[in-house]
Order: sequence, then structure tokens, then C-alpha cells
Amino acid sequence: MNASLDTDIIIHLYKSGKKELLFEFFDDLYIHEFLLENEVRTNSEQVYTELLEDIKAKSIQVITTNDLISRGIKNLFDDYVKEYACLFDRGELRAIALAKLLGIAAFVSDDTKNGGPHQLLVNEYIEAIIPFAFYELLFLKYLQSELTAKQYYDSFKQITDTSMSERPMNFNSKIKATVRRFTKGGSERDLKWRDDFCNKQSINLKQRMQELKQFLNNFKD
Repeated sequence: MNASLDTDIIIHLYKSGKKELLFEFFDDLYIHEFLLENEVRTNSEQVYTELLEDIKAKSIQVITTNDLISRGIKNLFDDYVKEYACLFDRGELRAIALAKLLGIAAFVSDDTKNGGPHQLLVNEYIEAIIPFAFYELLFLKYLQSELTAKQYYDSFKQITDTSMSERPMNFNSKIKATVRRFTKGGSERDLKWRDDFCNKQSINLKQRMQELKQFLNNFKD
């Protein structure tokens, strides 16, 4: 599965040394040049420099306006930008339009505020694009048995403490929302995606969820 990247999750994961979460769960990663030059560079020169190294290594692909023109799809991209302009801010707007344009299945973003892009895509305002926040990527890593529930929490805290000191996310609320999304409270699309993921990875979902539930029942931040 390929992914279109939003600015915030890039900064959060690169600053906290957790960028491998992006490379672990997606085949090809794309970023629109607007986000790279106008948002990542403005918000963190350090992250921008490291990101350029990954782009140079072809781990992430930058899509420029010239790329869209040369492929003959610039006008269609502009149409998507106009269509979604009332829903999203400038950067995420281009990331989502790019995903729609190129048939990219995932949009990776930590903008999870009410009415934000993550929530809108969870609610399937745009078909065929499934959103993931950093804590949901950690959830997938946990399901693979690569993390204990305590390590899940520690990784969450590392990311929030390192890169979200002004507005840290709450572990308990975000993980409970993730559990709801990928269990009985989720959409048909999300539950099918979860089942496919678990089947491919030979994951014992029931066991992993029981262990996480036990941890959350005893959790004190």
C-alpha cells in the first residue's frame, strides 16, 4: 500500500527518531512539493534536511508541478484541489488531492482534530483513501507482536514528548479511539482492511486485543 504524507506526521516521526514507522508499513511514500518546501522547511530545518536525504535515497518521492504537467494530469489535480478546498487546509489539501489523483490508498497525518482530515477520511468523505495517524501505526506494530503494550505506551510518549510538547496527545483517549476504529466500532472498510492485515501477518487479533485491554484497564499516566 502506498501513502501520501502530511507535514505534521513527518515532523513528529523525524524529530522523535521514529520515522521507520513510515517505511515499515507502506510500499511507496509520496509528498507534494508544496508540503516539502512551504511547510516542512518552514517548521523544521533539521527535519527538512533529513527528509531531503531520504528523498535523495529514493525512499520518498516528491511530486512537483512539473511532474503533473509532464504526465498530463495537472488539470485533474487542480480540479481535486478546488473540489476539496472547503474541507482541508493548503498542505493537507494537496496531499489528499495527490492521493486521489494517483490512486494512493493511504493518507498519513497527525491532524486528528475534530473536523480535521483524519476524521473526515475515517468517516469516508473521500472514497478509497484510508487515513493513519502515528498512534495507529504503532497499533499495527503492536498487533505484529513487535511491541508489548508497555512499549506501545513508551513509544507514544517518546513521540509526543519529543515533538508535541505544546499540544501533546493523550494516550488513553487516542488508543481507545484506535481500538474502537479497528474493532466493532469501525466501518466496514476499516474492518476489512484490519482483517486483511491480520491475515497477511498471521496475527492472533483476539489475543493481542486482550493483552492491550488488560494494560489499559490498569493504565495510569
